[in-house]
Amino acid sequence: MTSPVSQTVSPTALDKLHGFYQPQPVSWIPQTLGWYIVFGILVLLIVWLTIRRIRNWRQNRYRREALRELATSSPEQLSGLLKRTALAAWPREQVASLSGEKWIEFLAESSATPAFREIPGRLIEQIAFASTSLSSEDETVLRDLSKRWIRRHRVQA
Repeated sequence: MTSPVSQTVSPTALDKLHGFYQPQPVSWIPQTLGWYIVFGILVLLIVWLTIRRIRNWRQNRYRREALRELATSSPEQLSGLLKRTALAAWPREQVASLSGEKWIEFLAESSATPAFREIPGRLIEQIAFASTSLSSEDETVLRDLSKRWIRRHRVQA
């Protein structure tokens, strides 16, 4: 028995075949105006976000410096460090004269946390002006509280 393929294919039939037509590759260049508008908007958005990020980074330089100084500060220096940090963010007239209970309230309100109204946050100014000793646990809590205030305080317009 012979196969039907071998009977129908002859050398002359193969000579009549021509090569396959290959279409042009699809272009990656957008063909419509809409894509150019979308790309333009994306470029503008990226530029705007970059400028905003750089501006934010520059405006928060005082926070980075305060955090570096916090690492080497003694507990007696924490109130002064927070005051210098506040002076970098708020107008001098609003912050420079604050002391005692008003300073504690300012710290609590600007951080939106009541931790400065409680012990050991409440002791931050007493430690700076009097020789009040702290336990190592209270000192750790006070340092963490100060670090949190430096990172998260919000300047109200």
